[in-house]
Amino acid sequence: MTSTARPPKNLVAALLFLSGATALVYELVWSKYLGNVLGNSGQAHAVVLATFMGGLALGAFVFGRTADRVKNPLALYGVLELGVGLYALAFPYVLGALEHLWLSLAPHVPEGLRVAPRLLVSSLSLVVPTLLMGGTLPALVRHFAASLAGVRKELARLYAINSLGAAVGVYVAGTRLVPLVGLSASAKLAAGINVLLALAALALARQHPPAVTVGAAAGAEDVAYPRRAVRAALVGVMLSGFTSMLYQVTWIRLLSIVLGASTYAFTLILTAFILGIGLGSFWLMTRKEGGDSLKLYGWTQVGLVLSLCVALPLYVRLPHLFRWSEWMLTRAVETWPVFQGITFAFCCLVLLVPTFIMGIAFPAAARVATAKVSEVGRQLGGVYLWNTAGTLSGSVLGGLVLMPFWGMQGNFIAGAVANLLSAALAFRALSAPKEGEGASVVPAWRTLAPVGVTAVLAAVVLGSMHGWPQRLANIAAIRAHQKPPDSYAKLLESTEKNIVPRFYADDTFASVMVGDLPSENLRFMKINGKTDASNGSDIETQVVAGHLGALLHPRDPKNVLVIGSGAAITTGSVLAHPVERLDMVEISPAVIDAARLFKEDNRNAVDDPRTHVHIDDAKTFMALAPIRYDLIISVPSNPWVSGVSGLFTRDFFQLVDKHLTDDGVMVQWIHTYESNRELVRLVIRTLQDTFPHATTWLGPEDLVMVASRKPLSFNAAEVAARMARPDVKADLARVEINDLFGLLSKQVHTEAGQKAFAGEGPINTDDQNLLEYASPVAFFLANLDVRVNDERRSPETGPGLLLHQYLRDYPPTAEQAAGLYRNVQRYHADKDPTVRGVAALWRSLAPEDPAAALALGRAVLAQGDLTLAASLLEPEVARGGRSPELVTEYLKLVTARAWAARTVWTPMNADGALAVGREVAALHPQDAKLQKAFKAYCEALPPDPAGGPPVCPRRRLASPETGGMKP
Repeated sequence: MTSTARPPKNLVAALLFLSGATALVYELVWSKYLGNVLGNSGQAHAVVLATFMGGLALGAFVFGRTADRVKNPLALYGVLELGVGLYALAFPYVLGALEHLWLSLAPHVPEGLRVAPRLLVSSLSLVVPTLLMGGTLPALVRHFAASLAGVRKELARLYAINSLGAAVGVYVAGTRLVPLVGLSASAKLAAGINVLLALAALALARQHPPAVTVGAAAGAEDVAYPRRAVRAALVGVMLSGFTSMLYQVTWIRLLSIVLGASTYAFTLILTAFILGIGLGSFWLMTRKEGGDSLKLYGWTQVGLVLSLCVALPLYVRLPHLFRWSEWMLTRAVETWPVFQGITFAFCCLVLLVPTFIMGIAFPAAARVATAKVSEVGRQLGGVYLWNTAGTLSGSVLGGLVLMPFWGMQGNFIAGAVANLLSAALAFRALSAPKEGEGASVVPAWRTLAPVGVTAVLAAVVLGSMHGWPQRLANIAAIRAHQKPPDSYAKLLESTEKNIVPRFYADDTFASVMVGDLPSENLRFMKINGKTDASNGSDIETQVVAGHLGALLHPRDPKNVLVIGSGAAITTGSVLAHPVERLDMVEISPAVIDAARLFKEDNRNAVDDPRTHVHIDDAKTFMALAPIRYDLIISVPSNPWVSGVSGLFTRDFFQLVDKHLTDDGVMVQWIHTYESNRELVRLVIRTLQDTFPHATTWLGPEDLVMVASRKPLSFNAAEVAARMARPDVKADLARVEINDLFGLLSKQVHTEAGQKAFAGEGPINTDDQNLLEYASPVAFFLANLDVRVNDERRSPETGPGLLLHQYLRDYPPTAEQAAGLYRNVQRYHADKDPTVRGVAALWRSLAPEDPAAALALGRAVLAQGDLTLAASLLEPEVARGGRSPELVTEYLKLVTARAWAARTVWTPMNADGALAVGREVAALHPQDAKLQKAFKAYCEALPPDPAGGPPVCPRRRLASPETGGMKP
């Protein structure tokens, strides 16, 4: 009998649900805070996760013992929650003090050993709150403890509630709270909830004093497991913790390749992971008492391996399935939540079954290890300690050691081996004789039969899937702007036919692949499934970003810092100048290895004796850099990739400013494609907040800003002399920039024009990183034509450009105009007004040149000016021009006229296509070049938008009546 009624279970459970939610808000917010101080490298992430998990375990162990001794465990829970809330309010100040400690210790430690001061700072900042958080679950379990069977049931219930609260917390924080109000306000809101939880728990503890047990006899249900079973459970809990984190690291990498590594994708992956664990524990709670918990634990480990065997063949098909899901979805702001739902469904498809099993495994094993009601807090704390020993080793070894050593494939194999080992220990402990009994009557082979059968199946499946990570990276396509193949088999066949893999490696931070596209003489680099560099259309941006700062600098820069390696083409372009030292900071070591495969394109930049490669986070490196630089070039990945947007904040630009010489120059890249006007303005405005003098170059899809504290005076003779250096001249020539006229034609904004475009508005900061959460949405909307007030298109503002000042003294020749046209036609869309403007300039300087007429005709035709196009192209055809390029443009003109004349009574069909064929035959029916051009043109034409056949037949016209073309 008891003296006092307990507080309502559901009310106390609601408190635990909310504390689980706030704990994940803190984990997300504090991880980002620490990332800004310690860096976003794989090593830094592992350290933060390890200290967070370690603190929770230590708290469970310490306060678990306390919970056994205190009179009111619910009051202890309230005090712990109050402590967490108060510390959360003080965290920014604590971290500020520890940042000074980091900056004073780290410079004295070699780069490769800086994990030690990172661990120190992370531990000191997180030890107090994680200790307090870790004690909350044992305190509530002890609060509800009345009998051993009751403890085991409540453990599953409370673990489920806490996990489900954590899933809600990470989802709300990562998709709503932090994007809306920023890091500081999110932490304060969570702290307020913690304080309210504490006050509620203390009030309930006061209203409902703990029950006093008058005399309860232990029933049969309270019989504890033998020591051997407890040992097997504890070792199993440790191995389960190891495999859970090993799998989590690997699944995050796998899904990043499939879904894109945006911050939203990471949030949804973690939500699905924690949700599965919560649902598994919830199922165990609803399961009727009875049965052997150790046996159940053993079967969960077998089930994990079986689920992996079933899922692995699915993993390599995920890119095809996801591309089809994207393709069928209309890209609009209204469908963004639908896209997020699809993304979450893919996360659940991969994670829900195995994490559901994990959610059963931990409380099942913990049931075995809790032997006494009076010591449930201590024993549960011990279970947490064993489990965290595994999770720590899984997160640290899995990410920092095992992933680079044997990759995703090896991690899954290692996890399967550990699962089977823990299952074997559990089943073997079940078959062991109890104390005082004779030998076991159950043969060992029968006990271990499920483990053996599963091991054989895993060996067959995992062995037959050898090399699947490279196949996954090869077929992954983050951008789905074209209809994907009908089946996975066709996608695989097409990819393997067209792409020759040259390199693949998994490291702590990324999975990197290099492939060749022989049909286009192209080599490209993929990082986590996303193409980040190539020697094709990307090369102009990479080359120009490397040269602009060195050419426009007041003097020849001697010390240069390049942030982001990619294919190291930008670095190679910088090294064409008389640089004495170049520090290249790259967060992924595999990227550096891959960049060596581009040595012909990057002028062997990685192994140049002047190059010093640093594998580190850019912010961390600069905070500790011992020298100041004449030139800093930042060419990271796209800001929608998680972690990259931190290189576009005011805090980052201020850090750059501190490490520039007095006359130093910064070069910053940003893209316009798959973005929007406001985001580009946000980046430029944030840059201008630190660097008041900046101009914009290149365009239209990539922008390169050249920024400085002081105005940069332009000396045409000096810049021309620098461009005339043999290495510089040869490097620029490969992107059709052959002289100062060609370089100056790349300016997009003057200082005044850039300021006018940026306008007034918010600034991107580490605390409220607007770009991090807005850019994935813009990437989904996939706007490929973002206008930035390009002054080359604006007669009113254009005369302020350096080009116009230069042309007053050095009018261009026809040859220069032709060279410039080749450049813009190669890197700009045909309908771009810049292409038309350059073509018109060339035509005005060479009115009798057929190539100039063709160039202008192509440009105006792309813009739909059929009359002007006809006046340019028809005379050239009449004069006997028969080049494939001319014929192709003329055919486009004829077809455009046919479409323009199309009405509801005279639709464009096969007859219209035959009319185009007659035009071809009239030009020259036996001309092989003409026939080839016509065939290529036919194959490129789209279907009739009205649903009819293609404008041009897929076969050649066969008779004189249809144009005289031979079959």
